[in-house]
Amino acid sequence: MKNIIIVFFLVFLYGCGGYSSIYGNQDSQDLQINITKMQGDKDFNNLFKKEINLYSNLNSQNKYDVSVNSKYEKNIISKDSSGVATDYKLLMTTKIAINLNGKITNMEFKENINIKNNSNSFEQNNYEKNVKRNFASSIRNKLIIKIQNINDN
Repeated sequence: MKNIIIVFFLVFLYGCGGYSSIYGNQDSQDLQINITKMQGDKDFNNLFKKEINLYSNLNSQNKYDVSVNSKYEKNIISKDSSGVATDYKLLMTTKIAINLNGKITNMEFKENINIKNNSNSFEQNNYEKNVKRNFASSIRNKLIIKIQNINDN
C-alpha cells in the first residue's frame, strides 16, 4: 500500500511539471486592436472581427489599427469516375496591415485544410463554417504573437 501511495504521489508531481501552452498568456496581454478596414470574404471577416473583439482590451494604451483583406478559396482536389468532386481544399489567405504610430507592417497568413465532400449539403455548409471559425481563431492567435514580437523589437 505504501508503494502505491509513493507512486501516485510521484506521478502527480511529475504531471505538474510547468507546462504552459503557446497561447496561454494571451489573456494577460494589454492590447487594443482596432479594425479600420475589412475586404474580402464577409463571413470570415465577421468571425475574425468577433475573435479580435473578444481579445481586445478597450482600456489599453497599446493601440493598433489593423486593416484586413481576406480571400477564401474552395478548390476541387479529386473527382470520382462520374466527375463529381470527392475532395476539396479549403484555403484562407489573409493579408493584414498593422499601423502603429504611422509605421505600417504587412503580414500574410495562410490556413488550409483538405476535406471530403459530404452528400448532405447542409452538413457540408455547417462544416465549412466551422472551418472558417477555426481559421479566424488561428489567424487571430498568430496575429497577436506577431504584434507581441513587434512590441519586443
